[in-house]
Amino acid sequence: MTSGTFEKARRGTLWIVGLQLAVTLLAALVATASGGLSAGYSALLGGLTNVVASFYMAKRIFAGGLATGPRAWLARLWLGEIIKFGLTIALFAVAIGVLKAAFLPLILTYMATLAAYWVGLLRISFGQTT
Repeated sequence: MTSGTFEKARRGTLWIVGLQLAVTLLAALVATASGGLSAGYSALLGGLTNVVASFYMAKRIFAGGLATGPRAWLARLWLGEIIKFGLTIALFAVAIGVLKAAFLPLILTYMATLAAYWVGLLRISFGQTT
């Protein structure tokens, strides 16, 4: 991977996190309009769960740059994915257990941000984001 390709991948990954944030805010607005403040709050928490985990993963993967080599980069990827999974579980536990979020808007918005992630990956893979 060249430094130009690495930088393009980093920008594309952050673009995906931004797309997830936009989907989260839109879903929270729709949930608030259709189900009230509690639904909007829960939708916001569900989306932010994925946004925070994805942003963490992006920062973890690209923090070391290319200087460390492919093995170190792959190790960052695997460790980042494991921590992202744990972080997601912890954030769901806090949202549901501590913050008393309603499950349906929470999980629906989380799922919408997952869809945004895959749409973003497809867009990047076809070279439409720079």
